[in-house]
Amino acid sequence: MDTQTELRFLAGRVESLTREKEAALSALTAAAGLGHFDTSYSELDGPDPILGEIAARVRDFLPMDAAALYLVDEDSQDMVLAHRSGDCPAFDPEAEVEALILDHSFALALGQGGPLFFVPIRGHGRLLLHSLATASRVRGMFVGFWEAAARDASDTVLALLTVVLNAGAAALESYALYHHLREVNRGLERKVAERTAALRVAYDEVRIVIDSLPAGVVVIDPGSHRILDVNQAGVAMMGRSREAVVGQVCFDCFCPAQGGHCPLVDGGRRLSSVERVLRGAAGRETPILKTAVRASLGGRECIIESFVDITEQKKLDSLREDVERMTRHDLKAPLTGIIGLPDLLMAEPDLPPEHRELLGLVKEAGLKMLGMINLSLDLYKMETGVYALDPRPVDLARVLASVVRDLGPHVRAKRAAIRFETDGREGLVGPMAALGEELLYFSLFANLLKNAVEASPDGGEVAVSLVGRDRVWAVLHNDGAIPADIRARFFEKYATSGKAGGTGLGAYSARLIVENLGGEISFLTDERAGTTICLSLPRPA
Repeated sequence: MDTQTELRFLAGRVESLTREKEAALSALTAAAGLGHFDTSYSELDGPDPILGEIAARVRDFLPMDAAALYLVDEDSQDMVLAHRSGDCPAFDPEAEVEALILDHSFALALGQGGPLFFVPIRGHGRLLLHSLATASRVRGMFVGFWEAAARDASDTVLALLTVVLNAGAAALESYALYHHLREVNRGLERKVAERTAALRVAYDEVRIVIDSLPAGVVVIDPGSHRILDVNQAGVAMMGRSREAVVGQVCFDCFCPAQGGHCPLVDGGRRLSSVERVLRGAAGRETPILKTAVRASLGGRECIIESFVDITEQKKLDSLREDVERMTRHDLKAPLTGIIGLPDLLMAEPDLPPEHRELLGLVKEAGLKMLGMINLSLDLYKMETGVYALDPRPVDLARVLASVVRDLGPHVRAKRAAIRFETDGREGLVGPMAALGEELLYFSLFANLLKNAVEASPDGGEVAVSLVGRDRVWAVLHNDGAIPADIRARFFEKYATSGKAGGTGLGAYSARLIVENLGGEISFLTDERAGTTICLSLPRPA
């Protein structure tokens, strides 16, 4: 090779390398800038700007007569023509792609992951296919067209083409993901707006209902014990404005408890229909019946307290008790005459023995009735704390025998049985001395045994056990269970449930009597095991 020929060869080689370098630099520049657009993804109405940018950048470093970009339709999963670049009548992308699909060349290009060249339908020129794919999925296909035979592109240019198109696929995926997230976000915003509107309407409706209630309703934060909300009836009973109440600590407004001693938060109890005193403005005290429960409002834990003013009920109760006391007092005079009449009749020497026995029973019944009247007056004194106990030794065995005799018809009507055990021995064995008053003990066990027989099933058994140690322990058991709705207030006044004619005073008077005798009373109840009443009573020294 002469010098001129060698120089021409080297010049051609330099020119080729220069073109390759320029194409490589162009491809690198396109790849580096492909993912950055002047318009952010959130402002794009569709993917066309990204597709146009891809086509322009590819044709910039790899000149071709025309290009087309296909995208996968999300619904049908078909390839759909989404963008064309270049005005070349000889290029019909739909016809070319259809032919490539028929001979499976299109599928081959999808799985290649790099560029593949094919001959167009017309038999001359050149087609370039390169998939638009990310690591997760195929998003489309790039189709390039040269009308005449083109010079082969270098491996570097083709490798950089792959880089550019992969970056373009990533840009399309980012747009699609952002678009999907935007639609999801819009849907969530609509749902939140609808839910918020519904909650606002529900809140307004609940507020109207609560404000129309005659009962006071207060919502309290269980952590800080601060009042979160209060209805109109509540502020009226407190004698304050709503603004003056909300935000205050409940202990300072109306609750008798103190920090660390809240029955709900610290005691874990539920208050249901308990009597309390509401201390309002200017020291005014209002008797109320209160219920307090823990609840969740809008996902927030809180305490809801409701209460009603029972001032008028208290006045009526007081009036009724006054009338009852006067009635009981007025009954004593004619009853005294009834009790004295048997003595006059029994003074007759010719009175038959059977008549004398009947008159004795009349007198005994009258004395018991007089004793019960006196006891009812004594119970009022116990309630008011002015009862003066006259403690003496009392034989509980004799008292219980008298109670069983009086309850005989009632026990037989239930086909029940009362079984006694005294200090581990079968039967009622006396004396079993306790300290107190005989009439109080009679009333105590009459109430408890009568309730036990009534609560037992027909044909059931009531077991009574007496044990004398430093104190007298009396245990009564029956197979019936105390109704669940009154267990928490079983010993409170008027606590009754489902009992025809029940007054709710039997267990209440039993508690009053036991406490005034210096004893203690408690119970255990269960649907399967029945009910057990336990009494601890004082013994004589």
